[in-house]
Amino acid sequence: MILNEIKSSLKSAMKNSNKSEVLAMRNILEKIKQYEVDKKTSVNENDILTIISKYVKQLRDSIDQFKKGNRLDLVEKEQNELEIILRFLPKQLDRNEVSQIIENTIKDLNASNLSDMGKVIGVVISQTKGQADGKMISEIVKEKLK
Repeated sequence: MILNEIKSSLKSAMKNSNKSEVLAMRNILEKIKQYEVDKKTSVNENDILTIISKYVKQLRDSIDQFKKGNRLDLVEKEQNELEIILRFLPKQLDRNEVSQIIENTIKDLNASNLSDMGKVIGVVISQTKGQADGKMISEIVKEKLK
């Protein structure tokens, strides 16, 4: 289970005095705990993948903002944390694989214009389950439905 992997990584990071990894593990565990408190339920694998995916998106957005603000010290910090967190997501699909999934989904749904974009994205996200970045999915769907 992913949660056990995260906890195990936290323990080994603490033993090795790897501060950046400890911080990353604690951040993700905090987000999982917050999810459990908010939903008043325990998490399953899909919940954890969703939480991690959202956190990855948040880190990427932060990196973009820090780059725009010329805060390279914070870019590096967030980049390190992102690399650590990405280890817990399934292998990421490349752009061509995602594009193929989107094309098949468009055919299956008979989608023909941008008003169908939401339906297509919803189906693709459920099919890829944390294996593709939502921003990339959105971009490709927009290109295909023009």
